[in-house]
Amino acid sequence: MTATPEESTLRVGRPLNDRREPKAEPVLTLDPDGRPARLLRESPYPLASSPGGETWAALLERPEDGKSDRPVLLQWLGPEGTEPPSHVHPTTETFEAIDGELTVTVAGETRRLGPGESVTVPAETEHAFRNDTDDVVAFRAELPSMRTVHSLFTVWGLDHEGAFGGEDEYGEPGPIQGLVLAEDLYDETRMTMAPLVVQRLLWATIGRVARAVGYSGIDEQYVDSVFWERHVEQL
Repeated sequence: MTATPEESTLRVGRPLNDRREPKAEPVLTLDPDGRPARLLRESPYPLASSPGGETWAALLERPEDGKSDRPVLLQWLGPEGTEPPSHVHPTTETFEAIDGELTVTVAGETRRLGPGESVTVPAETEHAFRNDTDDVVAFRAELPSMRTVHSLFTVWGLDHEGAFGGEDEYGEPGPIQGLVLAEDLYDETRMTMAPLVVQRLLWATIGRVARAVGYSGIDEQYVDSVFWERHVEQL
């Protein structure tokens, strides 16, 4: 992938059709000399995406690489990108804005991080993040564990396979899919939108029925590099 003759930007991250040809959109445009593009080039892992969630991401490090005890994810979030619900982890999580402004809310206090600014969320502290701007924001996140990555990539992979939209359409997971994922993530990530006793009741009732009719939680096939090379336009 090279800069276009008309403009010095890189176009990457479009969904691929069955012939591995890029669709028109959504597309991620990068400054070829910018830090996000450099980090993406240096990543040993492919670019993943959620077209319906206006999100792109690439792993920079995995614990098994021996450089860090937790995964590090480079992520882009568009203006209409998915805003994860408020949640807590048993360990810390660090966000660093790389390009654009990332809004992070920690324990009810909201901050907008500019390039180079970061925040570390203490363990067991409620937090969330979003893009409040009209542009794509790039940020680096040190996640609690690979299970977080598996959950994200599962949602994004299901999006590419049409689980959340109609034919040839993309979308975002509905409440039932979110319920199933929340149960699979419970040991590491606890959603705070409802009391735990209510969530447990939902897992034991609606969640059990959902799994019986085909809803699935974390699926590690979506961490496979081959899947993303087949579904997303690479740099």
